[in-house]
Amino acid sequence: MVDVAYRPFRGRTIRATQLDDCCTPPASGTECAIYVTDSFTTVSLEANVEEGETALERKANGDVCINERDPDLLQNLTVSMTLCQVRAEFISMLTGWPVVRDASGQGVGFDVMEGTSDAETSIEVWSGVAGIDCGEGARYGYNVLPCVSGWQLGETLEWAGIDTLFAITLTATTSGSHTWGTGPYNVQNDETDTAGPLLDPIQQGAHARIMSTEVPPPAVTPGCVPATLANGYILPAA
Repeated sequence: MVDVAYRPFRGRTIRATQLDDCCTPPASGTECAIYVTDSFTTVSLEANVEEGETALERKANGDVCINERDPDLLQNLTVSMTLCQVRAEFISMLTGWPVVRDASGQGVGFDVMEGTSDAETSIEVWSGVAGIDCGEGARYGYNVLPCVSGWQLGETLEWAGIDTLFAITLTATTSGSHTWGTGPYNVQNDETDTAGPLLDPIQQGAHARIMSTEVPPPAVTPGCVPATLANGYILPAA
């Protein structure tokens, strides 16, 4: 077997999908279920690892009798996303906070609410690939977080002078309990070079998948849009 080596280069787009309480993708046609944006500067992952305990016992003469260490345990990943523009419906989809609208119904802002945020979403992040991100043989970085929840403001919001750039940073935590499987979107070519769902399903316990693909990122949406799923995709059994 041969590895396809690639070097991710510059983030392209993020697609957020609203999930149910079991982190299951929505049915096709579900209103306001998908949002694709390029209004971000960074997306980062930080591993939350519990260090294994060490059992150390010495003999009476001071020599080591037992020296064993349990393996470290990956608990989950902390996701940080920094937005360079206010996208009210996008932020609402992640946090569950209410959207503020103008007289024509357009989202013009959002309320920051006290308490916990229990909205569950999937996050897909596309990037370019250095050297082969256009033309024939193009390849893209494709990264999937099948279940993310608990979004909160991660840093200070600041309104200041010309040397201060406005940004909103949101943080959340991944979960390995989900039903993503092959995923509901066309993100990978099959043996006939036709775009379809993932060829290798994402298993329970997987918090993220990091891979490359020949399928380009989806177009940015003007706001949240109805769910449009891959042909033949069947929702997992409840």
